Amino acid sequence: FPTRRSSDLGKSTMDCYKSAMNHFKPVWHMSMDEIDIDDLQECVDNCGKGKRTQQNMKAMCGLVYKYGIPRNCTPNNLNLSQFLIVGGEDAAHRDSFTDSQIELLRKHLGDVPYADYVYCLIYLGFRPSEFLSLEISDYDRENRFFRAGAKTEAGINRVVTISPKIQKIIDRIADRRDSGAFFGDPDGSHLNLQYFTENCFYPALESCGIDNPMVDIAGGVKRHKYTPHSCRHTFATLMKRVEGPSKDKQELIGHSSEEQLKYYQDVEISDLKRITDLI
Repeated sequence: FPTRRSSDLGKSTMDCYKSAMNHFKPVWHMSMDEIDIDDLQECVDNCGKGKRTQQNMKAMCGLVYKYGIPRNCTPNNLNLSQFLIVGGEDAAHRDSFTDSQIELLRKHLGDVPYADYVYCLIYLGFRPSEFLSLEISDYDRENRFFRAGAKTEAGINRVVTISPKIQKIIDRIADRRDSGAFFGDPDGSHLNLQYFTENCFYPALESCGIDNPMVDIAGGVKRHKYTPHSCRHTFATLMKRVEGPSKDKQELIGHSSEEQLKYYQDVEISDLKRITDLI
């Protein structure tokens, strides 16, 4: 256990912490300096459990940061657990891109650096860390889908089909090289999430004329209104507008709660494609 000897804790307490940690599986593969508040909040929101479990998750998360901060595992010594919202409190607000903002990105494809990456991130629905970890080999050129995702029961090797809106971009990138990062530098190397956010994502929005003000998220901590995670929220919003089985939508976005995992049966690529063809 990160901050106390397990012998000092009762079995019931340890079981609660183990259960809470298990709900954070979607971020297990990430280093602490890559995890942002949206990644953690998504784990809490999708755990499929009640307020008590979510409170345990927040407490568990706080203990992990208590361990990591003095060991220089987190940027700016910031304990993100304090910003987590649990059931029973005001719902966490999620900023998605509007249709007009998505259209601005589309209009600037080809003349604004990385506008194509942001546009693809919106229509793929990957977590930002998943998006940046994609390899050329993860793309099935014949059937036009990615098989990739976070290393969890729900996320590992899930199929994400390609919306017609980004198919030409995907084909162009896939034809550019035979190996390396799909959404990376021209030489095929992977982009770090922080680098991508600060040097690619934010400048692309600004150049496309999308206002992205600084907002107060809690306790005087400020960040931009739109972050790479906003693309995932936008994808979820787009899916709500189209008809499709819940199990197929869960497959595309890769949710990971035990309750949601019941949908992961008999998913056909053609069924997934019917959804992404519509968004």
